[in-house]
Amino acid sequence: MSNVADALVKRLAQHGVKRIYGVPGGDCSLDILDAAARHGIHYVLTRTEGGAAMMAMADAQVTGAPGVLLTTRGPGLANGANGIACASLDRVPLLVLADGHETDMGHVSHQRYDQMAMLAPLVKASTALDSADPVAELDRLMVTASAAPAGPVYLEMVGQRLRAPHVAVERPLPAPLLPAAPEGNALAAARAVLARAKRPIILAGLQAREASAAAGLRWLAGQWEAPVLATCMGKGALSDTHEWALGPFISGAAEDPMLRQADCIVLYGADPIEFMPKKWAYADTPVVELTTHAHARPYLVAQAQVVGDLAQAAMALEDAVMPGGWDLEQVAAAREAMRALARVDSKGIAPHQLVEAAMQAAPEGTRVTVDAGAHILPAVALWPTRQALDFFITRGLATMAYALPNAIGAALADPAHPVLAFTGDGGLMMGAGELGTAVQEGANVKVVVFNDASIALIEVKQRRRQFPLYGMRYPATDFAAVAKGFGCAALRVERPEDLLPALRQAFATPGPVLLDVAVDGQAYHSLVPALRG
Repeated sequence: MSNVADALVKRLAQHGVKRIYGVPGGDCSLDILDAAARHGIHYVLTRTEGGAAMMAMADAQVTGAPGVLLTTRGPGLANGANGIACASLDRVPLLVLADGHETDMGHVSHQRYDQMAMLAPLVKASTALDSADPVAELDRLMVTASAAPAGPVYLEMVGQRLRAPHVAVERPLPAPLLPAAPEGNALAAARAVLARAKRPIILAGLQAREASAAAGLRWLAGQWEAPVLATCMGKGALSDTHEWALGPFISGAAEDPMLRQADCIVLYGADPIEFMPKKWAYADTPVVELTTHAHARPYLVAQAQVVGDLAQAAMALEDAVMPGGWDLEQVAAAREAMRALARVDSKGIAPHQLVEAAMQAAPEGTRVTVDAGAHILPAVALWPTRQALDFFITRGLATMAYALPNAIGAALADPAHPVLAFTGDGGLMMGAGELGTAVQEGANVKVVVFNDASIALIEVKQRRRQFPLYGMRYPATDFAAVAKGFGCAALRVERPEDLLPALRQAFATPGPVLLDVAVDGQAYHSLVPALRG
Protein backbone atom coordinates (compact mmCIF):
# COMPACT_ATOMS: atom_id res chain seq x y z
CA MET A 1 0.00 0.00 0.00
CA SER A 2 1.31 3.46 -0.89
CA ASN A 3 1.33 6.46 1.41
CA VAL A 4 -0.09 9.96 0.95
CA ALA A 5 3.23 11.39 -0.28
CA ASP A 6 3.41 8.78 -3.02
CA ALA A 7 -0.22 9.40 -4.04
CA LEU A 8 0.31 13.16 -4.23
CA VAL A 9 3.46 12.91 -6.32
CA LYS A 10 1.83 10.37 -8.65
CA ARG A 11 -1.03 12.84 -9.11
CA LEU A 12 1.41 15.67 -9.88
CA ALA A 13 2.86 13.52 -12.65
CA GLN A 14 -0.65 12.96 -14.01
CA HIS A 15 -1.17 16.74 -14.01
CA GLY A 16 1.86 17.02 -16.30
CA VAL A 17 4.51 18.01 -13.76
CA LYS A 18 7.96 16.94 -14.94
CA ARG A 19 10.19 18.85 -12.49
CA ILE A 20 10.16 20.10 -8.89
CA TYR A 21 12.44 23.01 -8.00
CA GLY A 22 13.70 23.97 -4.58
CA VAL A 23 15.96 23.69 -1.57
CA PRO A 24 14.80 20.78 0.63
CA GLY A 25 14.40 20.44 4.36
CA GLY A 26 14.95 17.32 6.42
CA ASP A 27 11.35 16.28 6.94
CA CYS A 28 8.54 16.16 4.37
CA SER A 29 10.81 17.19 1.53
CA LEU A 30 12.50 13.81 1.79
CA ASP A 31 9.20 11.96 1.37
CA ILE A 32 8.33 14.04 -1.69
CA LEU A 33 11.77 13.54 -3.26
CA ASP A 34 11.67 9.80 -2.66
CA ALA A 35 8.29 9.58 -4.39
CA ALA A 36 9.36 11.92 -7.21
CA ALA A 37 12.20 9.59 -8.17
CA ARG A 38 9.73 6.71 -8.50
CA HIS A 39 7.25 8.66 -10.62
CA GLY A 40 9.66 10.18 -13.13
CA ILE A 41 9.68 13.73 -11.76
CA HIS A 42 13.12 15.31 -11.80
CA TYR A 43 14.18 17.28 -8.74
CA VAL A 44 16.21 20.43 -9.46
CA LEU A 45 18.29 21.44 -6.45
CA THR A 46 18.60 25.22 -6.64
CA ARG A 47 20.74 27.68 -4.71
CA THR A 48 17.87 29.86 -3.50
CA GLU A 49 14.18 29.31 -2.89
CA GLY A 50 13.25 32.53 -4.69
CA GLY A 51 15.24 31.43 -7.71
CA ALA A 52 13.52 28.03 -7.57
CA ALA A 53 10.11 29.72 -7.73
CA MET A 54 11.14 31.69 -10.82
CA MET A 55 12.48 28.56 -12.50
CA ALA A 56 9.17 26.85 -11.76
CA MET A 57 7.32 29.86 -13.22
CA ALA A 58 9.13 29.51 -16.54
CA ASP A 59 8.52 25.76 -16.51
CA ALA A 60 4.79 26.41 -16.08
CA GLN A 61 4.70 28.97 -18.89
CA VAL A 62 6.50 26.66 -21.31
CA THR A 63 4.70 23.41 -20.47
CA GLY A 64 1.25 24.61 -19.39
CA ALA A 65 1.34 22.56 -16.18
CA PRO A 66 1.67 24.46 -12.88
CA GLY A 67 5.25 24.83 -11.68
CA VAL A 68 6.20 23.27 -8.34
CA LEU A 69 8.34 24.87 -5.62
CA LEU A 70 9.53 22.78 -2.67
CA THR A 71 10.95 24.43 0.47
CA THR A 72 11.49 23.68 4.11
CA ARG A 73 9.55 25.45 6.84
CA GLY A 74 10.49 28.81 8.33
CA PRO A 75 13.43 30.44 6.52
CA GLY A 76 13.02 28.31 3.40
CA LEU A 77 9.47 29.44 2.77
CA ALA A 78 10.24 33.03 3.81
CA ASN A 79 13.14 33.16 1.38
CA GLY A 80 10.87 31.88 -1.39
CA ALA A 81 8.29 34.61 -0.79
CA ASN A 82 9.72 36.95 -3.42
CA GLY A 83 9.38 34.28 -6.09
CA ILE A 84 5.88 33.41 -4.88
CA ALA A 85 4.93 37.09 -5.07
CA CYS A 86 6.33 37.17 -8.60
CA ALA A 87 4.09 34.26 -9.62
CA SER A 88 1.12 35.98 -7.99
CA LEU A 89 1.51 39.36 -9.68
CA ASP A 90 2.73 37.94 -12.99
CA ARG A 91 -0.24 35.54 -13.19
CA VAL A 92 1.67 32.23 -13.35
CA PRO A 93 0.34 28.96 -11.85
CA LEU A 94 2.64 27.70 -9.09
CA LEU A 95 2.17 24.99 -6.45
CA VAL A 96 4.15 25.76 -3.28
CA LEU A 97 5.01 22.80 -1.04
CA ALA A 98 6.49 23.48 2.40
CA ASP A 99 6.91 21.70 5.71
CA GLY A 100 4.68 22.62 8.61
CA HIS A 101 4.90 21.58 12.26
CA GLU A 102 3.56 18.24 13.46
CA THR A 103 0.34 18.29 15.45
CA ASP A 104 2.11 16.90 18.55
CA MET A 105 4.76 19.66 18.50
CA GLY A 106 2.76 22.55 19.91
CA HIS A 107 5.59 23.27 22.34
CA VAL A 108 8.07 24.07 19.51
CA SER A 109 8.91 27.72 18.72
CA HIS A 110 12.02 27.13 16.60
CA GLN A 111 11.49 28.35 12.99
CA ARG A 112 7.79 28.76 13.74
CA TYR A 113 5.45 31.42 12.44
CA ASP A 114 2.04 31.34 10.77
CA GLN A 115 3.14 30.37 7.26
CA MET A 116 -0.38 30.37 5.85
CA ALA A 117 -0.94 33.87 7.19
CA MET A 118 2.32 35.07 5.64
CA LEU A 119 1.33 33.72 2.23
CA ALA A 120 -2.36 34.66 2.41
CA PRO A 121 -2.00 37.90 0.40
CA LEU A 122 -0.02 36.06 -2.30
CA VAL A 123 -1.77 32.73 -2.87
CA LYS A 124 -5.18 31.93 -4.31
CA ALA A 125 -5.81 28.98 -1.97
CA SER A 126 -4.13 26.98 0.80
CA THR A 127 -4.58 23.55 2.33
CA ALA A 128 -3.00 21.53 5.12
CA LEU A 129 -4.15 18.15 3.74
CA ASP A 130 -6.59 17.74 6.61
CA SER A 131 -9.45 16.16 4.63
CA ALA A 132 -10.13 12.48 4.06
CA ASP A 133 -9.13 12.78 0.39
CA PRO A 134 -5.70 14.41 -0.03
CA VAL A 135 -5.60 13.77 -3.79
CA ALA A 136 -8.87 15.68 -4.22
CA GLU A 137 -7.34 18.54 -2.18
CA LEU A 138 -4.37 18.59 -4.53
CA ASP A 139 -6.65 18.53 -7.58
CA ARG A 140 -8.54 21.57 -6.30
CA LEU A 141 -5.29 23.44 -5.78
CA MET A 142 -4.01 22.62 -9.26
CA VAL A 143 -7.24 23.72 -10.95
CA THR A 144 -7.33 26.91 -8.87
CA ALA A 145 -3.73 27.74 -9.71
CA SER A 146 -4.41 27.63 -13.47
CA ALA A 147 -7.81 29.35 -13.47
CA ALA A 148 -7.80 32.98 -14.61
CA PRO A 149 -6.11 34.91 -13.19
CA ALA A 150 -3.50 32.20 -12.68
CA GLY A 151 -1.32 32.31 -9.59
CA PRO A 152 0.28 30.40 -6.73
CA VAL A 153 -1.39 28.01 -4.29
CA TYR A 154 0.03 26.59 -1.08
CA LEU A 155 0.11 23.07 0.37
CA GLU A 156 1.48 22.78 3.90
CA MET A 157 2.78 19.31 4.74
CA VAL A 158 3.39 17.40 7.97
CA GLY A 159 5.13 14.08 8.14
CA GLN A 160 2.39 12.29 10.05
CA ARG A 161 -0.03 13.02 7.24
CA LEU A 162 2.34 12.38 4.32
CA ARG A 163 3.48 9.03 5.69
CA ALA A 164 -0.03 7.78 6.44
CA PRO A 165 -1.25 4.84 4.34
CA HIS A 166 -3.29 5.67 1.27
CA VAL A 167 -5.44 3.41 -0.85
CA ALA A 168 -5.08 4.39 -4.50
CA VAL A 169 -8.30 5.21 -6.34
CA GLU A 170 -8.07 5.82 -10.08
CA ARG A 171 -10.04 8.84 -11.22
CA PRO A 172 -9.89 11.24 -14.16
CA LEU A 173 -8.20 14.58 -13.84
CA PRO A 174 -10.59 17.43 -13.06
CA ALA A 175 -11.56 19.66 -15.95
CA PRO A 176 -9.82 23.06 -16.04
CA LEU A 177 -11.81 26.19 -15.22
CA LEU A 178 -11.91 27.98 -18.56
CA PRO A 179 -13.07 31.56 -19.20
CA ALA A 180 -16.78 31.79 -19.88
CA ALA A 181 -18.25 32.73 -23.23
CA PRO A 182 -18.59 36.51 -23.63
CA GLU A 183 -22.02 37.83 -22.66
CA GLY A 184 -24.22 39.13 -25.48
CA ASN A 185 -25.06 42.52 -23.99
CA ALA A 186 -21.40 43.24 -23.34
CA LEU A 187 -20.53 42.38 -26.94
CA ALA A 188 -23.30 44.66 -28.17
CA ALA A 189 -21.94 47.53 -26.06
CA ALA A 190 -18.46 46.93 -27.47
CA ARG A 191 -19.78 46.90 -31.03
CA ALA A 192 -21.52 50.23 -30.43
CA VAL A 193 -18.24 51.86 -29.38
CA LEU A 194 -16.21 50.20 -32.12
CA ALA A 195 -18.72 51.20 -34.82
CA ARG A 196 -17.68 54.84 -34.32
CA ALA A 197 -13.97 54.06 -34.62
CA LYS A 198 -12.02 54.81 -37.79
CA ARG A 199 -8.51 54.39 -36.36
CA PRO A 200 -8.53 51.87 -33.51
CA ILE A 201 -5.30 50.67 -31.91
CA ILE A 202 -5.17 47.28 -30.21
CA LEU A 203 -3.14 47.04 -26.99
CA ALA A 204 -2.39 43.36 -26.37
CA GLY A 205 -1.41 42.13 -22.92
CA LEU A 206 -0.35 39.02 -21.09
CA GLN A 207 -3.66 37.16 -21.51
CA ALA A 208 -3.12 37.27 -25.27
CA ARG A 209 -0.20 34.83 -24.94
CA GLU A 210 -2.58 31.84 -24.75
CA ALA A 211 -2.64 30.10 -28.14
CA SER A 212 -6.29 30.66 -29.10
CA ALA A 213 -6.19 34.23 -27.77
CA ALA A 214 -3.09 34.94 -29.88
CA ALA A 215 -4.87 33.54 -32.94
CA GLY A 216 -7.82 35.82 -32.22
CA LEU A 217 -5.49 38.79 -31.96
CA ARG A 218 -3.93 38.05 -35.35
CA TRP A 219 -7.40 37.72 -36.84
CA LEU A 220 -8.65 41.04 -35.43
CA ALA A 221 -5.54 42.92 -36.53
CA GLY A 222 -5.96 41.65 -40.08
CA GLN A 223 -9.72 42.10 -40.26
CA TRP A 224 -9.69 45.61 -38.80
CA GLU A 225 -6.34 46.56 -40.40
CA ALA A 226 -5.43 47.98 -37.02
CA PRO A 227 -1.95 48.45 -35.54
CA VAL A 228 -1.11 46.45 -32.42
CA LEU A 229 0.95 47.59 -29.47
CA ALA A 230 2.03 44.90 -27.03
CA THR A 231 2.76 45.25 -23.34
CA CYS A 232 6.11 43.86 -22.25
CA MET A 233 4.42 40.62 -21.12
CA GLY A 234 2.23 40.49 -24.22
CA LYS A 235 5.21 40.73 -26.56
CA GLY A 236 5.05 38.00 -29.21
CA ALA A 237 1.30 37.38 -28.99
CA LEU A 238 1.40 39.10 -32.38
CA SER A 239 4.75 38.50 -34.02
CA ASP A 240 6.97 41.57 -34.04
CA THR A 241 7.48 40.82 -37.74
CA HIS A 242 3.73 41.04 -38.50
CA GLU A 243 2.80 43.91 -40.79
CA TRP A 244 0.38 45.40 -38.22
CA ALA A 245 2.76 45.04 -35.26
CA LEU A 246 3.61 48.54 -34.08
CA GLY A 247 5.91 47.88 -31.13
CA PRO A 248 5.90 47.82 -27.34
CA PHE A 249 3.60 49.71 -25.01
CA ILE A 250 5.69 51.03 -22.11
CA SER A 251 3.41 53.86 -20.97
CA GLY A 252 5.96 56.21 -22.48
CA ALA A 253 6.88 58.72 -25.11
CA ALA A 254 7.77 56.26 -27.87
CA GLU A 255 4.25 55.04 -28.59
CA ASP A 256 2.47 58.25 -27.61
CA PRO A 257 2.25 59.88 -31.10
CA MET A 258 0.36 56.92 -32.56
CA LEU A 259 -1.94 56.58 -29.56
CA ARG A 260 -2.79 60.28 -29.88
CA GLN A 261 -4.00 59.59 -33.41
CA ALA A 262 -6.23 56.68 -32.37
CA ASP A 263 -9.96 57.23 -31.92
CA CYS A 264 -10.43 54.01 -29.94
CA ILE A 265 -8.07 51.87 -27.85
CA VAL A 266 -8.89 48.18 -27.52
CA LEU A 267 -7.33 46.49 -24.51
CA TYR A 268 -6.96 42.88 -25.61
CA GLY A 269 -6.10 40.73 -22.59
CA ALA A 270 -4.15 43.50 -20.86
CA ASP A 271 -3.86 43.17 -17.09
CA PRO A 272 -3.57 46.22 -14.78
CA ILE A 273 -0.41 44.73 -13.27
CA GLU A 274 1.36 45.45 -16.59
CA PHE A 275 0.85 49.22 -16.54
CA MET A 276 3.24 51.75 -15.06
CA PRO A 277 2.18 53.29 -11.72
CA LYS A 278 0.90 56.51 -13.22
CA LYS A 279 -2.43 57.73 -14.51
CA TRP A 280 -3.83 56.60 -17.85
CA ALA A 281 -2.85 59.28 -20.36
CA TYR A 282 -5.68 58.85 -22.88
CA ALA A 283 -8.80 59.61 -20.90
CA ASP A 284 -10.40 61.37 -23.90
CA THR A 285 -10.12 58.29 -26.14
CA PRO A 286 -12.84 55.62 -25.89
CA VAL A 287 -11.61 52.28 -24.55
CA VAL A 288 -13.02 48.82 -25.20
CA GLU A 289 -11.66 46.16 -22.88
CA LEU A 290 -11.60 42.46 -23.72
CA THR A 291 -10.44 40.41 -20.72
CA THR A 292 -10.73 36.86 -19.45
CA HIS A 293 -11.70 38.08 -15.96
CA ALA A 294 -12.59 41.19 -14.01
CA HIS A 295 -9.75 42.95 -12.18
CA ALA A 296 -9.46 43.65 -8.47
CA ARG A 297 -7.96 47.09 -9.21
CA PRO A 298 -9.21 48.38 -12.57
CA TYR A 299 -6.63 50.68 -14.12
CA LEU A 300 -9.18 52.72 -16.08
CA VAL A 301 -12.88 52.95 -16.81
CA ALA A 302 -13.66 51.42 -20.20
CA GLN A 303 -16.63 52.54 -22.27
CA ALA A 304 -17.34 48.84 -22.85
CA GLN A 305 -15.94 45.75 -21.16
CA VAL A 306 -16.28 42.21 -22.46
CA VAL A 307 -15.35 39.51 -19.92
CA GLY A 308 -14.75 35.98 -21.15
CA ASP A 309 -12.84 33.91 -23.68
CA LEU A 310 -10.69 36.25 -25.80
CA ALA A 311 -10.78 34.15 -28.97
CA GLN A 312 -14.57 34.00 -28.85
CA ALA A 313 -14.75 37.75 -28.27
CA ALA A 314 -12.45 38.35 -31.23
CA MET A 315 -14.60 36.22 -33.54
CA ALA A 316 -17.75 37.97 -32.37
CA LEU A 317 -16.28 41.42 -33.06
CA GLU A 318 -14.43 40.65 -36.30
CA ASP A 319 -16.72 42.89 -38.39
CA ALA A 320 -17.23 45.61 -35.76
CA VAL A 321 -14.67 47.95 -37.36
CA MET A 322 -14.59 49.09 -40.95
CA PRO A 323 -10.94 48.87 -42.10
CA GLY A 324 -9.14 51.66 -43.92
CA GLY A 325 -8.32 54.24 -41.27
CA TRP A 326 -4.66 53.22 -41.09
CA ASP A 327 -2.24 52.35 -43.86
CA LEU A 328 0.72 50.01 -43.64
CA GLU A 329 3.28 52.63 -44.66
CA GLN A 330 2.21 54.81 -41.75
CA VAL A 331 2.48 51.90 -39.34
CA ALA A 332 5.88 50.84 -40.69
CA ALA A 333 7.23 54.37 -40.36
CA ALA A 334 5.97 54.65 -36.79
CA ARG A 335 7.42 51.24 -35.94
CA GLU A 336 10.86 52.22 -37.20
CA ALA A 337 10.70 55.59 -35.45
CA MET A 338 10.03 53.83 -32.15
CA ARG A 339 12.96 51.49 -32.67
CA ALA A 340 15.23 54.37 -33.62
CA LEU A 341 14.63 55.95 -30.21
CA ALA A 342 16.32 52.95 -28.60
CA ARG A 343 19.58 53.69 -30.42
CA VAL A 344 21.62 56.37 -28.68
CA ASP A 345 25.19 57.59 -29.02
CA SER A 346 27.72 56.17 -26.61
CA LYS A 347 31.40 56.43 -25.75
CA GLY A 348 31.65 52.67 -25.34
CA ILE A 349 29.27 49.77 -25.85
CA ALA A 350 25.75 51.18 -26.01
CA PRO A 351 22.93 49.02 -24.62
CA HIS A 352 21.24 48.83 -28.02
CA GLN A 353 24.46 47.58 -29.63
CA LEU A 354 24.50 44.65 -27.25
CA VAL A 355 20.88 43.76 -28.01
CA GLU A 356 21.35 44.05 -31.78
CA ALA A 357 24.52 41.95 -31.72
CA ALA A 358 22.63 39.27 -29.81
CA MET A 359 19.88 39.44 -32.45
CA GLN A 360 22.46 38.61 -35.12
CA ALA A 361 24.12 35.81 -33.16
CA ALA A 362 21.11 34.01 -31.66
CA PRO A 363 19.83 30.89 -33.43
CA GLU A 364 16.25 30.90 -34.66
CA GLY A 365 13.83 29.99 -31.89
CA THR A 366 15.90 31.48 -29.09
CA ARG A 367 13.82 32.44 -26.07
CA VAL A 368 14.65 35.58 -24.12
CA THR A 369 14.28 36.40 -20.44
CA VAL A 370 14.78 39.94 -19.20
CA ASP A 371 15.61 41.16 -15.71
CA ALA A 372 14.35 44.37 -14.17
CA GLY A 373 16.45 47.44 -14.94
CA ALA A 374 17.16 50.05 -17.59
CA HIS A 375 18.28 47.39 -20.08
CA ILE A 376 14.60 46.37 -20.38
CA LEU A 377 14.04 49.29 -22.74
CA PRO A 378 16.36 48.35 -25.62
CA ALA A 379 15.50 44.67 -25.21
CA VAL A 380 11.76 45.27 -25.45
CA ALA A 381 12.08 47.86 -28.20
CA LEU A 382 14.42 45.92 -30.49
CA TRP A 383 14.25 42.16 -29.90
CA PRO A 384 12.07 40.52 -32.61
CA THR A 385 9.75 38.12 -30.77
CA ARG A 386 7.87 35.94 -33.22
CA GLN A 387 5.49 34.05 -30.99
CA ALA A 388 3.99 34.23 -27.54
CA LEU A 389 6.02 32.88 -24.62
CA ASP A 390 9.34 33.39 -26.40
CA PHE A 391 9.95 36.54 -24.34
CA PHE A 392 9.70 36.34 -20.55
CA ILE A 393 9.73 39.42 -18.36
CA THR A 394 8.26 40.30 -14.98
CA ARG A 395 6.06 43.39 -14.97
CA GLY A 396 3.69 42.55 -12.10
CA LEU A 397 6.31 42.32 -9.36
CA ALA A 398 9.10 43.62 -11.64
CA THR A 399 11.68 42.06 -9.37
CA MET A 400 15.40 41.95 -9.94
CA ALA A 401 17.18 38.57 -10.00
CA TYR A 402 14.52 37.19 -12.36
CA ALA A 403 16.17 36.62 -15.73
CA LEU A 404 18.75 33.95 -14.82
CA PRO A 405 16.51 31.53 -12.90
CA ASN A 406 13.65 32.07 -15.33
CA ALA A 407 16.01 31.23 -18.20
CA ILE A 408 17.11 28.03 -16.45
CA GLY A 409 13.51 26.90 -15.97
CA ALA A 410 12.66 27.64 -19.60
CA ALA A 411 15.74 25.76 -20.83
CA LEU A 412 15.00 22.69 -18.72
CA ALA A 413 11.35 22.65 -19.76
CA ASP A 414 12.24 22.87 -23.46
CA PRO A 415 15.87 21.89 -24.11
CA ALA A 416 15.43 22.20 -27.89
CA HIS A 417 15.38 26.00 -27.65
CA PRO A 418 18.38 27.97 -26.38
CA VAL A 419 17.54 30.69 -23.87
CA LEU A 420 19.18 34.09 -23.68
CA ALA A 421 19.02 35.94 -20.35
CA PHE A 422 19.48 39.71 -20.41
CA THR A 423 20.39 40.87 -16.90
CA GLY A 424 21.88 43.90 -15.25
CA ASP A 425 24.79 43.66 -12.88
CA GLY A 426 22.56 44.46 -9.91
CA GLY A 427 20.11 41.69 -10.73
CA LEU A 428 22.85 39.13 -11.25
CA MET A 429 24.52 39.98 -7.95
CA MET A 430 21.26 39.11 -6.19
CA GLY A 431 21.14 35.63 -7.68
CA ALA A 432 24.55 34.71 -9.10
CA GLY A 433 24.49 31.42 -7.22
CA GLU A 434 22.00 30.08 -9.74
CA LEU A 435 24.85 29.94 -12.26
CA GLY A 436 25.77 26.86 -10.26
CA THR A 437 22.30 25.45 -10.88
CA ALA A 438 22.67 26.09 -14.62
CA VAL A 439 25.99 24.20 -14.66
CA GLN A 440 24.62 21.37 -12.51
CA GLU A 441 21.66 20.86 -14.85
CA GLY A 442 23.53 21.50 -18.13
CA ALA A 443 20.97 24.16 -19.03
CA ASN A 444 21.39 25.65 -22.50
CA VAL A 445 21.41 29.21 -21.16
CA LYS A 446 23.41 32.18 -22.40
CA VAL A 447 23.59 34.95 -19.79
CA VAL A 448 24.40 38.46 -21.00
CA VAL A 449 25.28 40.96 -18.27
CA PHE A 450 24.84 44.68 -18.93
CA ASN A 451 27.70 45.57 -16.61
CA ASP A 452 27.82 49.30 -15.86
CA ALA A 453 28.61 49.01 -12.13
CA SER A 454 25.49 50.94 -11.17
CA ILE A 455 21.77 50.82 -10.53
CA ALA A 456 21.30 52.64 -13.80
CA LEU A 457 17.54 53.18 -13.92
CA ILE A 458 17.40 54.67 -10.43
CA GLU A 459 20.45 56.79 -11.18
CA VAL A 460 18.59 58.25 -14.18
CA LYS A 461 15.69 59.17 -11.90
CA GLN A 462 18.08 60.59 -9.30
CA ARG A 463 19.69 62.86 -11.87
CA ARG A 464 16.37 63.96 -13.32
CA ARG A 465 15.24 65.02 -9.85
CA GLN A 466 18.50 66.99 -9.55
CA PHE A 467 19.78 65.09 -6.55
CA PRO A 468 23.55 64.65 -6.26
CA LEU A 469 24.82 61.27 -7.40
CA TYR A 470 24.82 59.09 -4.29
CA GLY A 471 24.31 55.43 -3.45
CA MET A 472 23.94 54.15 -7.03
CA ARG A 473 27.40 52.82 -7.92
CA TYR A 474 28.97 49.44 -7.23
CA PRO A 475 32.67 48.58 -7.20
CA ALA A 476 33.57 46.93 -10.49
CA THR A 477 32.71 43.21 -10.56
CA ASP A 478 34.36 40.62 -12.78
CA PHE A 479 31.31 38.48 -13.51
CA ALA A 480 33.27 36.33 -15.93
CA ALA A 481 35.53 35.29 -13.06
CA VAL A 482 32.50 34.67 -10.84
CA ALA A 483 30.91 32.45 -13.47
CA LYS A 484 34.09 30.48 -13.98
CA GLY A 485 34.14 29.83 -10.24
CA PHE A 486 30.89 27.89 -10.72
CA GLY A 487 32.36 25.97 -13.64
CA CYS A 488 30.43 28.08 -16.17
CA ALA A 489 32.07 29.12 -19.44
CA ALA A 490 32.48 32.89 -19.53
CA LEU A 491 33.79 35.75 -21.67
CA ARG A 492 34.50 39.40 -20.96
CA VAL A 493 33.66 41.96 -23.66
CA GLU A 494 34.83 45.58 -23.50
CA ARG A 495 34.81 46.79 -27.15
CA PRO A 496 31.89 47.05 -29.59
CA GLU A 497 33.77 45.16 -32.29
CA ASP A 498 34.16 42.14 -29.98
CA LEU A 499 30.46 41.79 -29.25
CA LEU A 500 29.31 39.74 -32.21
CA PRO A 501 32.25 37.26 -32.21
CA ALA A 502 31.81 36.68 -28.47
CA LEU A 503 28.07 36.12 -28.78
CA ARG A 504 28.55 33.71 -31.67
CA GLN A 505 31.10 31.82 -29.61
CA ALA A 506 28.67 31.69 -26.70
CA PHE A 507 25.86 30.22 -28.80
CA ALA A 508 28.24 27.71 -30.34
CA THR A 509 29.31 26.50 -26.88
CA PRO A 510 27.13 23.78 -25.33
CA GLY A 511 25.58 24.45 -21.94
CA PRO A 512 25.58 27.66 -19.91
CA VAL A 513 27.79 30.56 -20.94
CA LEU A 514 28.07 34.03 -19.40
CA LEU A 515 29.07 37.17 -21.30
CA ASP A 516 30.21 39.97 -19.01
CA VAL A 517 29.75 43.07 -21.18
CA ALA A 518 31.05 46.48 -20.11
CA VAL A 519 28.27 48.81 -21.27
CA ASP A 520 28.26 52.59 -21.11
CA GLY A 521 25.77 53.35 -18.35
CA GLN A 522 25.69 57.03 -19.31
CA ALA A 523 23.78 56.04 -22.44
CA TYR A 524 20.72 55.37 -20.31
CA HIS A 525 20.45 59.06 -19.47
CA SER A 526 19.52 59.62 -23.12
CA LEU A 527 17.76 56.31 -23.72
CA VAL A 528 15.27 56.40 -20.85
CA PRO A 529 13.77 59.84 -21.61
CA ALA A 530 13.70 59.07 -25.34
CA LEU A 531 11.52 56.01 -24.81
CA ARG A 532 9.69 56.80 -21.59
CA GLY A 533 9.59 60.58 -21.71
